[in-house]
Amino acid sequence: MATTSDPTSVAAGSAPIDAATAPPALPLHVRMAYGLGDVASQFVWTITSSYLALFYTDAVGFPAASVAALMLIARVFDAVIDPFIGAMAERTRTRWGRFRPWILFGMLPLAVLVVLAFTAPFGDGTLGFVFAVVTYGLLGALYSAVNVPYGALSAVMSERTADRVSLNSWRMVGTNLGGITLSLIILPMVVFFSGVGDGHTQTVHGYTLTAAVFAVASIPLFFAVFKTSKEIVSPERGAGISLRSTARVVFTNGPLMLLFVTLLFSLMSLFGRLSVVLYYYIYNVGNFGLVSILMALAPASTIVGILLFAPLGRRFGKRNMLIVSLAAQAATLGVLYFVDYRNAAVVIIVTVLYGLSSFAIPLSLAMVADCVDYADDRTGIRSDGTSYALTSFATKLASAIGGAAGLALLGAFGYVANRPQTSEALEGIDLVVNVLPAIAAALAIVPMLFYRLNEREYAEIRNRLDTRSLQVPKGV
Repeated sequence: MATTSDPTSVAAGSAPIDAATAPPALPLHVRMAYGLGDVASQFVWTITSSYLALFYTDAVGFPAASVAALMLIARVFDAVIDPFIGAMAERTRTRWGRFRPWILFGMLPLAVLVVLAFTAPFGDGTLGFVFAVVTYGLLGALYSAVNVPYGALSAVMSERTADRVSLNSWRMVGTNLGGITLSLIILPMVVFFSGVGDGHTQTVHGYTLTAAVFAVASIPLFFAVFKTSKEIVSPERGAGISLRSTARVVFTNGPLMLLFVTLLFSLMSLFGRLSVVLYYYIYNVGNFGLVSILMALAPASTIVGILLFAPLGRRFGKRNMLIVSLAAQAATLGVLYFVDYRNAAVVIIVTVLYGLSSFAIPLSLAMVADCVDYADDRTGIRSDGTSYALTSFATKLASAIGGAAGLALLGAFGYVANRPQTSEALEGIDLVVNVLPAIAAALAIVPMLFYRLNEREYAEIRNRLDTRSLQVPKGV
């Protein structure tokens, strides 16, 4: 398969772009600063997706089945509003651009909601359950209001495909750095702030103070993204485009729809596992002292995997490397299910291999930008915000289905909080944490078998867009 290292390369059958007009590469500090946005996002997202379920069951006292229902209700509501946020962001017109203002004005309310989600002023009764649904739902909505525009920025900060892959690679490095930080210190912080002194008890108060620390820490990181990111790609037709027209462009974008289904299943595997993997480490592996290390292993090795393997997308094709990554994830999770989970050394080794294989997300996010350009070339309408809202919708829907199904199955297998688990419950935890995510990762491969937007075709599309941009003044 022919490839190109940059969309400004001359494609067959297209008029060449003068080298003097080719877009410059983004400075390294801008790409690194963009990655800080996902460190901040993890300070509010990982603590929520990985620890909120444990907070509800083991600190507040909600039954696992109730928490499953809570998460399903809140996350589905949250997912539904994402496309509206994307559409509104596309139509925002300010001196800072379309997407950056959402980060600036959303980061403070988001920090407040993170703290509120980790409080339980009404206990574990009906009123407490309602409070949890409302705060979790609002937290998800505010997270979308910041994160959807943040994701869309990578498509408008540069026209170069290499920059877009690099931006999303730095974003995933930020994701995993944030995840590592949280994994290593959240539980120790919760136990410390809980003040019980037995080395493992987690209280509501401990979670609240821990959430407050990370909520405050997210604010300067989000501000750094706002300050350093510049939007250089503007829609040639923008404010006058109706929501209906934008929706038609998005939902008739074949490559984007295939990518959406792949993202849905791959993120169902990732976030569904994240929402319940703490139970596996605490109860199956059975070594509380190793929990923080085990939680940090996958994101740490994922950073290495991204640095080693994501750049190969330029040589072998992003779609092909995405398939390789998903297949390797499914295989390593299958191995984890069949090994003895009491053998911590083997669990550690296979967890590292699983992390190394999880390098596909920056490739898939760069593919979203390719799909946006594909639709722009066909219709003349850019749909950056709505298209990235679709990826956020996939994230939220995947979290809703994966997290709720996992917790519901834990309850069905007999999980009881803060008690030694039965052999049936332990087997159920192993199944939910490893087998179901492996199946989801394997299913994510199927749409990519039909994805036809390769690097040669994209280079031709990008060249046509570059030629058009020289002929038609861009909107503001």
